[in-house]
Amino acid sequence: MIGMELRDKVTEYVKERILALRVSNPGQYQNVSVVRTNLMKYIPNYFEKAQLSKMFFLFPDPHFKEKNHRRRVISPFLLDEYAYVIKPGGIIYTITDVEELGEWMKSCLENHPMFESLTEEELEADPVVKLLSCATEEGQKVSRNGGQTFKAVFRRVVLKD
Repeated sequence: MIGMELRDKVTEYVKERILALRVSNPGQYQNVSVVRTNLMKYIPNYFEKAQLSKMFFLFPDPHFKEKNHRRRVISPFLLDEYAYVIKPGGIIYTITDVEELGEWMKSCLENHPMFESLTEEELEADPVVKLLSCATEEGQKVSRNGGQTFKAVFRRVVLKD
């Protein structure tokens, strides 16, 4: 698992957390890392076609101003890039505490021809979906403060021959 983050302070914090987990759990967390990069510009440089089985976008920056919507990590253009690196049948998980952003991400995914939403049964059966709200510090903070979260979980379409 690799985390990709643009902000230097966040990247350093995550590195420290990973190292602490490795120290307190010897032999574990050896397959976890973080890299400081601009995912939006360089994702094709990191992954081959259909290399990823899951992608997570957890509490991304909402970029409220309309002129900054192009900076959102979920957008029609970037979904083309994600569709390239995620294997058919792979899953994109998104969660935010900003309703407008949640609607935006869901709409982008719904309108992209390479993604389809999971059924209610699939969402309930996926153990990752249950962890989205509580497995991150941001999610825990939202929960403590009684806030709402907005999830969108979509599968990369499997093309039929």
